[in-house]
Amino acid sequence: MKDIHYSVKANQSTKQQALEVIRQLKESMQIQRAHMRLRFMLPAKEGKKLKEKLKPLIKVIESEDFDEQLEMVCLIDPGCFREVDELIRCETKGKGTLEVLSLKDVEEGEEKFE
Repeated sequence: MKDIHYSVKANQSTKQQALEVIRQLKESMQIQRAHMRLRFMLPAKEGKKLKEKLKPLIKVIESEDFDEQLEMVCLIDPGCFREVDELIRCETKGKGTLEVLSLKDVEEGEEKFE
């Protein structure tokens, strides 16, 4: 925060200030949100068409198994979680399952911070 000359304001909410700091830090540093790792199991009947609807929301598909049901492990942006959850619940009428495997999946680079 010193590098971008940001000072804390007592009359602003912490959330507002955090969002502002993150926005400013993105301009000077290469930072991004960590992805969530999810596993979902979908019935075979809905699996194929639902996979096509989910594709735009998925960042990386790590594994995919399609036997009697579609089982997929993938990474998504945390902001898309609610949309993915609602899509799976509505389209499968409660027969599909969604499991959060990891809330923060981060790739570490070679750069060090002081």
